[in-house]
Amino acid sequence: MSALPEASLKDSTRVVLVGVLPALVRGLFSPRPRAMKLLTTLDTDGKAVKTLAGIRRRYPGQGARLLGGRLVVLWGEDAIREVLDQSADAYASDSGAKGKGMSHCQPDALTVSRGEEWRDRRAFNEAVLATEERLHPDAARFLEVVADEVGRIRLFGKLRWRDFERLFDHITLRVIFGDRARDDQELTELLEKLMGEANRLVGLSGSDEYHEFYGLIERQLKDPEPGSLVARFADAPHSDRTRTMQQIPHWMFAMRDTLGANTYRALALVVADPDVERRVREELDGADLSGPAAVDGLTYLEGCLEEAMRLWPTVPLLARETTRDTTLAGEQLEEGTQVMILNTFNHRDPEQVQGADRLQPERWQNGDRSYRFNHLSNGSQYCPGIPLVLLLGKAVIARLLERHELVLREPELEPGEPLPHMLDFFAITFDVRAAA
Repeated sequence: MSALPEASLKDSTRVVLVGVLPALVRGLFSPRPRAMKLLTTLDTDGKAVKTLAGIRRRYPGQGARLLGGRLVVLWGEDAIREVLDQSADAYASDSGAKGKGMSHCQPDALTVSRGEEWRDRRAFNEAVLATEERLHPDAARFLEVVADEVGRIRLFGKLRWRDFERLFDHITLRVIFGDRARDDQELTELLEKLMGEANRLVGLSGSDEYHEFYGLIERQLKDPEPGSLVARFADAPHSDRTRTMQQIPHWMFAMRDTLGANTYRALALVVADPDVERRVREELDGADLSGPAAVDGLTYLEGCLEEAMRLWPTVPLLARETTRDTTLAGEQLEEGTQVMILNTFNHRDPEQVQGADRLQPERWQNGDRSYRFNHLSNGSQYCPGIPLVLLLGKAVIARLLERHELVLREPELEPGEPLPHMLDFFAITFDVRAAA
């Protein structure tokens, strides 16, 4: 039996319609609020899981070939591992829709690089982000930034996405560029505009905003502030091909937008269930939230953050293209074959993931990262900022719970019940009052 059987035209079309089209509608680079609202109302991710589960039963194995083999969709963990372990080599991410969109605002970013350029840029990113260290050398300062920014929020009884986005605006600018950049919202606004334009995928061309954006970044790099990420550039390995400025926009987007949305959803998960909130608050009780080791030790809260990312992945699919003729799961693939890993399905596959629709923070406490769960990717292109992502996300939730009592007002999440397949972070609203 083939590990990658050929799907019928009908099934191939259904995979594209439920697995790919909604991702394009919501925006591959910058989520569209109206589209998110509509897709959530239609429960497109829930329909995708149901449809793809049925298709997978008809094509047991590691995945299926679609549309005559030009496209391959994967649901087997072994095949997913094979692709992700060879990313930036046999399977590149710099072509197709992602490569086209990314080239509009960050053409030399690590995520769309391959070969020697990828290795050069990966070494630089890992050095600045301290990928191999559980705690970033500047973690204490970053925690000071979080505490200060959470302390500045004025909520007036409500917490909405725009408040949370503003919070992450300030945190992002201060972590990357230093305290002087706190109110330089022009940087994040220009990036948001460029990422929104990248959603179009067609008709993209150079713009004045692109040059203005990088001009502002260059200005920030002239006098790096100690304790910021850009202050680490001088000691990080780099060459002419690194294009150091081009690495920054992805950090900005990943911290401000992606981590912001994931942390907001995780906060909703915590306060929606009294038992979960009790366990989180017990873990926080007596913890020194200014100490990096103490925040790192918040393992149950970390599990809640990981579960929010698993349940509602901000990256609904990973796309790769074969750079040469190769084999996958023992099957021959031609150069130029598109390979898709559908996170919206694989993260919630009811037959492969125990408690797929339930919050299980304990799932993450053994330290293993399944190749089925790719909210932070895996293999050679796993997110180099994982330790920093987890530290900042936990610190924000911990500081908010320390200062406030929150009640999830919208949408309603029933404690102990299966969680919805979609949670529109734009619509999440909390009632807030000062902690006793």
